[in-house]
Amino acid sequence: MTAPRLGWWWVAAPVLFVGVVAFWLGHVRFAGFTMAAGLGLAAVLRLVLPNALSGGLVVRSRLVDVFTMGMFGLVLAVITYSLDLTPRR
Repeated sequence: MTAPRLGWWWVAAPVLFVGVVAFWLGHVRFAGFTMAAGLGLAAVLRLVLPNALSGGLVVRSRLVDVFTMGMFGLVLAVITYSLDLTPRR
């Protein structure tokens, strides 16, 4: 028995990793937009690639996967855009 192929997930994973590291370093706005872009990239990859090449991006049906990752990315971008990061007195 052979192990399943992970496919193109590695294209979106480094973008998400950069977002997590940026958040850890305190760059909240950059991190939010970077992670939103990573989710959007994953959604686009899942949409255009066949199932055999999608690998680790395949969780459910194509429509559900694309909708879920796309909406998470969009919501994260809107939340990040609406953050008020000025210090309060």
